[in-house]
Amino acid sequence: MSEPTAAPTKPRSMNRWGIGTLSILQIASLLVIVIAANFLASNYFVRKDLSRGEDYSLSQWTKGLLRSESLQARTKPVKFIVAFRRSTPITDRVRALAEEYARLSGEKIVIERFDPVRDVDRALQVAETYNLAANSGVINRDDLVIIDARQDTESPVGKDDSANIRFVTQEHMVLYENNDGKSARRMSSFQGEDMLTTSLLSALEGKPRKVYFLADKSDFQTEIESGPWSVMRDSLLSQNILPVPVKMSDMEKIPDDAAGLIIAAPRYDFTTEEIAMLTEYWNRPASNMMVILRPLQTPVQLQVFLRDHGVNPRRDQIVTTKGKNIVYRVDASFTPGFEFTRDFWNKSTSFDGVSSSLDVREGSEDLINRRISPFKLLESAPQYWGETNATMKEPSFSDVEDRSGPLTLAAAVIRGAASDDRFAAKASRMIVIANANFLDPSSLRNENVDFFNSCANWLVGREEMSGTGPRTLVTYKLPLLTSQAALINRINLFFLPAIILLMSLAIWNARRA
Repeated sequence: MSEPTAAPTKPRSMNRWGIGTLSILQIASLLVIVIAANFLASNYFVRKDLSRGEDYSLSQWTKGLLRSESLQARTKPVKFIVAFRRSTPITDRVRALAEEYARLSGEKIVIERFDPVRDVDRALQVAETYNLAANSGVINRDDLVIIDARQDTESPVGKDDSANIRFVTQEHMVLYENNDGKSARRMSSFQGEDMLTTSLLSALEGKPRKVYFLADKSDFQTEIESGPWSVMRDSLLSQNILPVPVKMSDMEKIPDDAAGLIIAAPRYDFTTEEIAMLTEYWNRPASNMMVILRPLQTPVQLQVFLRDHGVNPRRDQIVTTKGKNIVYRVDASFTPGFEFTRDFWNKSTSFDGVSSSLDVREGSEDLINRRISPFKLLESAPQYWGETNATMKEPSFSDVEDRSGPLTLAAAVIRGAASDDRFAAKASRMIVIANANFLDPSSLRNENVDFFNSCANWLVGREEMSGTGPRTLVTYKLPLLTSQAALINRINLFFLPAIILLMSLAIWNARRA
């Protein structure tokens, strides 16, 4: 007997209103999520420079300037007017760079951008406001950034306002080279951050600070443009510090407007009157000195002065051996502990030429009683030693005569209560470096230039501007043979589109099947 079959159930009708309502709710929820995500992303985000060399990140030197009191204490923001044509190759990079300045300044820098060719009315207005030669077409011919650090940036520029206004043209930002000896030029490097930061600092401070360079006591020839003096001068000028060569024999005292004093590679000794002049300057409140020494050539009077302040230049040469060869180039690292060298702590560098060592009496009780504090800044690697026999042809380390490493190459001295905010502004500062070749153009290193600039800024009271400086972005030319260039063109024009077409046909055929 067969089982009775169940009656077929009636299919349920589709609830179109329910499905429609659910779809509407899903679309509305998606819209709310998208709008909320966009709102949160526009207000709460993290910028990350993913380029290999961090080409779009500002240096510590620039960040220090943007955090400095000279900018943050302003009531009126600094104005950046970026007048670059769209056709200029570096326009996008300059605009992105200016926007990064404005972002990190905390609204203390405002940006105005326009194309002087497309916006002629604004170009004429800017040319009139800043006394540019509009009739000769300067603002239309030369792309430029105007940095206006006046307290009243809306009024026309007067005679007394030029100290707080700087103009940075495209020619200042870009270095060119001839293209294979032909008349056409191509861009070889971009130094936009370097020029903008230097100009911003100069506009904020107005007149540069003067440091006096004792030319008659130095082996650095100020007449030679390819020597250490030119590197020192250009580095100081980029920090808005004006080095003024002077002769001690022509002065009765160090001028009162001196922000610092530089004694570089002295060979001949100071007279009694000159050392008295030097001592009188050092005993002033907020006096600053930088002393750069050659090995075995420190004058006696100067050595006595330095030793009295806890830094004694030794009469030795820092050397090591590599196989049978004598190595005079010193590999060194920056010692941690001193705040203005924080970005260099435990990082390494090299000093070419011959160096001598410094005996730094850190924590000596007699110096503490006189409120004098010496600190080590740079030490050699442990394998180096201080060779006291300069005439030895094949030097080797002697426990009796020589000094074992690591050895100090640079030191700082503070006279006064620098740790007390009430008296910190009156404290005096000194830098002693026992190598006179670290600024030689033939062996110049970026880390040594940054170290010198940090020392200079620390001496004039700009601790926040110490650290690594801007890097020049270099463009590279890839040499290709004609056949190689033709192969690349064929791949781009034919092979890549053909591969994409074949992949599309394969996907279409799979879906069709």
